[in-house]
Amino acid sequence: MRLFLRPPLNRKGILAFDLDGTLYENAAYIMFQEESQVKKLADFLHLSYDDTYFHIRQIKQQRKNCGLPPTSLANIFKELDVPFNLIIDWRNNEFHPSDWLSHDALLLEALSALRTSYALGIITNNPHIVAEASLKALGVLELLNIIIALDDTYTSKPDPVPFKTLIREAKQEPKNCFVIGDRYNIDIEPALAEGMNGILVDSVKDIYRMPQIMLS
Repeated sequence: MRLFLRPPLNRKGILAFDLDGTLYENAAYIMFQEESQVKKLADFLHLSYDDTYFHIRQIKQQRKNCGLPPTSLANIFKELDVPFNLIIDWRNNEFHPSDWLSHDALLLEALSALRTSYALGIITNNPHIVAEASLKALGVLELLNIIIALDDTYTSKPDPVPFKTLIREAKQEPKNCFVIGDRYNIDIEPALAEGMNGILVDSVKDIYRMPQIMLS
């Protein structure tokens, strides 16, 4: 865990978590999410799966060569002129979190402790329905005050809009907002650019330890 904090910490602030790869570990599910969407894109472009995946890798490399930061799969689909409503529909139709995720007692314990001093939120690149279903499967849905999802902003991290939306909906100054995620370029860097705090985690095991850090 690596902290990018702007002290002093405000116990009346908000902790906003990334979802996939942060609040749960399930490599097979995360891989399924990507592969299922690439298959949808392949059908949309009338290409083979392998050619479509190669095209996506080319776009990522071109961004790197131009000095641009990594971006999300949804943003790449948007660059390829896939209508955003279609991107959302593909995810809503394909992702069924209860098939992959289960109740996490340690996560529930950690978030319950954190909620005694902070509001809790989610910023996710998945649609709202998928986010709620994921949190319900993990057993923590009722603890979340704010969910900022793909279909709430019609753009995805690392675009600044989801982070600005969190600040507005939380009615907090940026210095009192803490974004927690497992990817520096996608979750943490754009939060810091908005004057927010960032906490980079390796896995949900770091979330289990967060009360020791944020409540001490």
